[in-house]
This record gives sequence, C-alpha cells and structure tokens, in this order.
Amino acid sequence: MTIKDLDFIFDHLEKLTHIKCTEQEKKDVADHFKPHKLKKNDFFLKEGEQPSRLAFTVSGLLRSYYINKLGDDFTKKFYFEGSIVGYSALIVNQKASYYIEALENCTLLSTTYSSFQKMSQHNPTWINIIKELQDQTIIYKENRESSFLLEDATQRYIHLTQTHPDIEQRIKQKYIASYLGISAVSLSRIRNKLRTLHM
Repeated sequence: MTIKDLDFIFDHLEKLTHIKCTEQEKKDVADHFKPHKLKKNDFFLKEGEQPSRLAFTVSGLLRSYYINKLGDDFTKKFYFEGSIVGYSALIVNQKASYYIEALENCTLLSTTYSSFQKMSQHNPTWINIIKELQDQTIIYKENRESSFLLEDATQRYIHLTQTHPDIEQRIKQKYIASYLGISAVSLSRIRNKLRTLHM
C-alpha cells in the first residue's frame, strides 16, 4: 500500500465521518488492508457467494446489480473513487443476492471482514467509524427510496449527473437507465429533452 493510497482512504473517511485518526490508527489500517486489483469486467462479488471482504475504491468504478429469473439486470449501486465496497453485504451476513463488477480497471484496498473486526475491537476510533459507515448506508438507502417515491425520472437523472458530472463518460447508458428505474429509450428521451431546453 502506498502512502498516497493510505492518505486517500483517511481523507475520504474524515470527510464522510468527520472522525480523524491518529498515526497509530493509520498504521493499523496499513497492516490490515492490502492492494486488490480488478480488471474491467472482473467481479468483486458474485450472486450466491458468501461475502468475506470489504474494500475502499482508490481508483476505478464498480457496479452492483441483481439479475432476475428472466435474465434482466437491475443496477443497485455504483461505486466511485472513495466508495466502500461490499460493506452492506457483510452486515446482512447472508449469501449475496447480487453481483459487484468492475466497469473499469480498479485499484482497491481490501481486507477480510474478520480482520476488519479485529482491528476495530482494539481501536475505539474504528468503532465510531463503523457506526458512521452504518449510518451512511442507512441514509443512502433512505435517499434512494425517497427519490423513487417523490421524484420523477428526469429529476432523478438531473440529481445523478449533478452528483457525478462525469457519469455519462464512464458508464453505459443502459446501466444509468437501470439505476434510475427506466428503460434506455426513456433515458434517451430525457437527455434529448434536457439538451433542447439548454440550447
């Protein structure tokens, strides 16, 4: 693990949780987290597997998705740089019902859940970080649920592109449409409509 990668993790965690780690706590992370490379289209997790690892995304982009009995896939979440991958799957402690796939070549910093727990048990700061991460997971789910209940597809699309301005350069339209809960054709219409309005 490089110093740059380590600093990236702690900068992101501090922004996310507002908790600052000591140098010793940073050393504990360096001892437990190891580099994990994924090539485009590689899987971090597959449906039916028992989750055992979590990771921080240093570079690259991943997508989690479900596949139904008809073979249709539904995007659950995108993992951009700074995202924590696989954490919610570990909390449930069941075999995965979805896939996590790399959409780009990725560099992750990964550890086993058991190693993460051991590190946390001896480190009060990490207990607080875990609580904050759990809170962030709940907030993300609440926001996503409310967006489907209170916003139309155009509003969801606008919010997504505002949050991630480069998303259309990095992610296929069909995956964006799936995440928004609409068809690729509907997304194309929304994009054309917005483009016309801004001309």
